[in-house]
Amino acid sequence: MKINNSLDVARWEKLTCKCNHDNPEECYPISKCEHCRCQECWDSVPKEDFTVIEYDLDKEGKPTGTTHEKTISEITLVRGHDLQDVIGWEF
Repeated sequence: MKINNSLDVARWEKLTCKCNHDNPEECYPISKCEHCRCQECWDSVPKEDFTVIEYDLDKEGKPTGTTHEKTISEITLVRGHDLQDVIGWEF
């Protein structure tokens, strides 16, 4: 999988985790921890190729009723400005 807009170290990775792992009520997502929130977003990014099903389109761009599989091997990350956290990705 090729990941465009990837960084060696994003700003959020330099944040310290604010969770108290001895008390679940003081851990993300119950307690606010920007590091853990950003880590969860990063963990949701696909790291391996995956397959999607696409509708075939006619010359006018309308679905024909048939489908085909497409392997996705490259994505582009959409990042937040302040923490450079992953807010989405597209292919």
